[in-house]
Amino acid sequence: MLTVRQLLNYLEGLPDDTPVVIDVRPGDEYVLVEGATTTDEGQAGSRTPTAVELVTRRAQRDAIQRELGELRAALCHTLGKFHEEPGPQGLTIISVLSDQEIIKEISRLRAMAESVEVQRFKP
Repeated sequence: MLTVRQLLNYLEGLPDDTPVVIDVRPGDEYVLVEGATTTDEGQAGSRTPTAVELVTRRAQRDAIQRELGELRAALCHTLGKFHEEPGPQGLTIISVLSDQEIIKEISRLRAMAESVEVQRFKP
Protein backbone atom coordinates (compact mmCIF):
# COMPACT_ATOMS: atom_id res chain seq x y z
CA MET A 1 0.00 0.00 0.00
CA LEU A 2 1.28 3.46 -0.90
CA THR A 3 0.78 6.61 1.08
CA VAL A 4 -0.23 9.79 -0.69
CA ARG A 5 3.23 11.24 -0.01
CA GLN A 6 4.96 8.20 -1.58
CA LEU A 7 2.75 8.49 -4.65
CA LEU A 8 3.40 12.25 -4.93
CA ASN A 9 7.15 11.70 -4.56
CA TYR A 10 7.03 9.16 -7.40
CA LEU A 11 4.91 11.37 -9.65
CA GLU A 12 7.08 14.43 -9.02
CA GLY A 13 10.02 12.60 -10.57
CA LEU A 14 8.20 12.09 -13.88
CA PRO A 15 8.28 14.53 -16.80
CA ASP A 16 5.23 16.84 -16.96
CA ASP A 17 3.95 15.30 -20.21
CA THR A 18 3.91 11.73 -18.84
CA PRO A 19 0.36 10.27 -19.05
CA VAL A 20 -0.75 8.82 -15.72
CA VAL A 21 -3.61 6.45 -14.94
CA ILE A 22 -4.20 5.39 -11.35
CA ASP A 23 -6.52 2.42 -10.84
CA VAL A 24 -7.62 1.87 -7.24
CA ARG A 25 -10.14 -0.53 -5.74
CA PRO A 26 -11.41 0.56 -2.32
CA GLY A 27 -13.89 -2.04 -1.08
CA ASP A 28 -16.39 -2.97 -3.76
CA GLU A 29 -15.80 0.09 -5.96
CA TYR A 30 -13.30 0.71 -8.71
CA VAL A 31 -11.95 4.22 -8.91
CA LEU A 32 -10.08 5.13 -12.07
CA VAL A 33 -8.17 8.40 -11.94
CA GLU A 34 -7.37 9.89 -15.33
CA GLY A 35 -6.10 13.29 -16.29
CA ALA A 36 -4.89 14.76 -13.02
CA THR A 37 -3.89 18.35 -13.76
CA THR A 38 -1.29 20.06 -11.62
CA THR A 39 -0.19 23.65 -11.14
CA ASP A 40 3.00 25.12 -9.80
CA GLU A 41 1.83 27.03 -6.74
CA GLY A 42 3.80 28.18 -3.76
CA GLN A 43 7.29 26.71 -3.58
CA ALA A 44 9.36 26.26 -6.67
CA GLY A 45 9.01 22.73 -7.97
CA SER A 46 5.96 21.84 -5.87
CA ARG A 47 3.00 20.53 -7.86
CA THR A 48 -0.46 20.62 -6.35
CA PRO A 49 -3.27 18.65 -8.01
CA THR A 50 -6.17 20.97 -8.91
CA ALA A 51 -8.51 18.67 -10.78
CA VAL A 52 -8.90 14.93 -10.81
CA GLU A 53 -11.38 13.18 -13.05
CA LEU A 54 -12.79 10.17 -11.28
CA VAL A 55 -14.69 7.46 -13.05
CA THR A 56 -16.35 5.11 -10.59
CA ARG A 57 -18.07 1.86 -11.30
CA ARG A 58 -19.15 -0.74 -8.88
CA ALA A 59 -17.53 -4.15 -8.86
CA GLN A 60 -20.95 -5.36 -7.79
CA ARG A 61 -22.18 -4.73 -11.36
CA ASP A 62 -19.55 -7.16 -12.65
CA ALA A 63 -20.63 -9.75 -10.10
CA ILE A 64 -24.27 -9.33 -11.17
CA GLN A 65 -23.28 -9.82 -14.82
CA ARG A 66 -21.49 -13.07 -13.92
CA GLU A 67 -24.46 -14.22 -11.85
CA LEU A 68 -26.87 -13.50 -14.72
CA GLY A 69 -24.63 -15.46 -17.09
CA GLU A 70 -24.64 -18.41 -14.71
CA LEU A 71 -28.44 -18.16 -14.40
CA ARG A 72 -28.82 -18.18 -18.21
CA ALA A 73 -26.59 -21.24 -18.44
CA ALA A 74 -28.55 -23.03 -15.70
CA LEU A 75 -31.89 -22.21 -17.37
CA CYS A 76 -30.66 -23.46 -20.72
CA HIS A 77 -29.35 -26.65 -19.13
CA THR A 78 -32.68 -27.21 -17.33
CA LEU A 79 -34.60 -26.56 -20.55
CA GLY A 80 -32.24 -28.85 -22.48
CA LYS A 81 -31.53 -26.00 -24.90
CA PHE A 82 -27.79 -25.58 -25.28
CA HIS A 83 -25.15 -26.56 -27.77
CA GLU A 84 -21.90 -28.28 -26.89
CA GLU A 85 -18.87 -28.08 -29.15
CA PRO A 86 -15.30 -29.13 -28.66
CA GLY A 87 -13.06 -26.23 -27.73
CA PRO A 88 -9.35 -25.63 -27.40
CA GLN A 89 -7.20 -27.80 -25.15
CA GLY A 90 -9.90 -30.42 -24.66
CA LEU A 91 -12.43 -27.97 -23.20
CA THR A 92 -16.11 -28.12 -24.08
CA ILE A 93 -17.76 -24.88 -25.17
CA ILE A 94 -21.43 -24.58 -24.22
CA SER A 95 -23.50 -22.00 -26.11
CA VAL A 96 -26.65 -20.80 -24.38
CA LEU A 97 -29.79 -19.11 -25.67
CA SER A 98 -30.35 -15.37 -25.56
CA ASP A 99 -32.79 -13.93 -23.01
CA GLN A 100 -35.49 -13.61 -25.70
CA GLU A 101 -34.96 -17.23 -26.79
CA ILE A 102 -35.22 -18.42 -23.18
CA ILE A 103 -38.48 -16.50 -22.67
CA LYS A 104 -39.84 -17.84 -25.97
CA GLU A 105 -39.00 -21.42 -24.95
CA ILE A 106 -40.62 -20.98 -21.53
CA SER A 107 -43.75 -19.53 -23.18
CA ARG A 108 -43.86 -22.50 -25.56
CA LEU A 109 -43.59 -24.98 -22.69
CA ARG A 110 -46.26 -23.11 -20.70
CA ALA A 111 -48.63 -23.20 -23.66
CA MET A 112 -48.04 -26.96 -24.00
CA ALA A 113 -48.67 -27.50 -20.28
CA GLU A 114 -51.86 -25.43 -20.36
CA SER A 115 -53.21 -27.34 -23.37
CA VAL A 116 -52.53 -30.66 -21.63
CA GLU A 117 -54.26 -29.38 -18.49
CA VAL A 118 -57.30 -28.20 -20.49
CA GLN A 119 -57.57 -31.57 -22.25
CA ARG A 120 -57.31 -33.42 -18.97
CA PHE A 121 -60.25 -31.53 -17.41
CA LYS A 122 -62.58 -31.70 -20.46
CA PRO A 123 -65.78 -33.60 -19.73
